[in-house]
Amino acid sequence: MSESDERRQQIKFKAVAALAAKERSRLGLFKKLSDQFEEPGDAELINSVLDELEKRKYLSDERFAKSQVMIKNSRFGDQKLRWELRRQGVSSELADEAIRENEVSELDRARVLWERRFGEPPQDPKERARQVRFLVYRGFSFRTIEKVLRCRLDEEE
Repeated sequence: MSESDERRQQIKFKAVAALAAKERSRLGLFKKLSDQFEEPGDAELINSVLDELEKRKYLSDERFAKSQVMIKNSRFGDQKLRWELRRQGVSSELADEAIRENEVSELDRARVLWERRFGEPPQDPKERARQVRFLVYRGFSFRTIEKVLRCRLDEEE
């Protein structure tokens, strides 16, 4: 076995171990492996290993996107989920598809999160701004935030 083949086997072993621990995007796994294998030529070996893992369905950005949306959907809005997926190297199309397939609407998620955090409508503009910031930071659209706060105000009256 040549030195290159040995190196490839080491990379493959680390890649499979990393995927066994948790689902990863191609970019995320590439970064993890690049931190461990820094010799000249390792980047090409890493890419060839990742290509093989994708062919064998061990590595899938689509599966990663769906799992991330499922894990994080109760805490974040669509914008934050989309941003997180893009940051991890998932294509816009796959990110949008995973978010679209989410069974819980953004409005329902925002309502649950708002209810858990605040429970009552804002009494003054300062409190309203605080509640809006909370939901904006978590990636909910302004339209969704307005619906949540308007609905809560209507219930109070």
